[in-house]
Amino acid sequence: MTGLEKNLRRLFRPNGKTLWVALDHPQFCGPMPGLENPIQTIGRILLAPHDGMILNPGIFRLLPTEAYQKRLVMRVSVGGTCFSDYSKVHPVVVDPVQALCEGADAVIMMLILGSQDALAMESVRRHIEAYHRYAIPVVVEVMSEDYTLNNDFQHVYAGARIAAELGCDIVKVFYCEGFHRVVETCPVPVLLAGGPKDADVLEGAKEALRSGAKGFAFGRNVFQNENPVEMIDRLSRLLEG
Repeated sequence: MTGLEKNLRRLFRPNGKTLWVALDHPQFCGPMPGLENPIQTIGRILLAPHDGMILNPGIFRLLPTEAYQKRLVMRVSVGGTCFSDYSKVHPVVVDPVQALCEGADAVIMMLILGSQDALAMESVRRHIEAYHRYAIPVVVEVMSEDYTLNNDFQHVYAGARIAAELGCDIVKVFYCEGFHRVVETCPVPVLLAGGPKDADVLEGAKEALRSGAKGFAFGRNVFQNENPVEMIDRLSRLLEG
């Protein structure tokens, strides 16, 4: 077993599933409901049965010691802010050594398809290679340049496979009809992205698991929930069912 394989395996439970809470949204939009005080939010959910958190680099150095019991996934790409046009290529702004020094167990970067695809793919591939030199697992989150297509089957189906072909270790995508085909044709684990708050999030999560997803990376559906610990508990029980 290589160092990369060992580190990748540590991101999952013994049953091969995982649940991450995504808390990286303020990099784009600043404070938002549920994340006005990120350390307070993290403190509220630390004892809940999730496996890890997706965090921006600046939050790592503020974490309480107890947070390192979880798997910490660092968001290493940026896509602009709510004050600018959304970038078609998300540059990676954290190098592997820095990610290791901050305590990251894995990193996540964005792949935007539908505009400057060649540039986006070259950047993702180059940085995957750089992180793999240090045995750091790489998650690629795939989105469409047209946000309305993020649940479109063809975009999710092709996007997941494209990310895997570029060499990532885990793919994060939105749910779509025919999700089982996305999973069947993607040679790396697929995690379901949460998206906006959704009353049917648990039903969508169940369907994704039935389709073969290896877990969830949910943000607003957790930290904007009236009882985020209870929501995490319910999602965790789905993974063990």
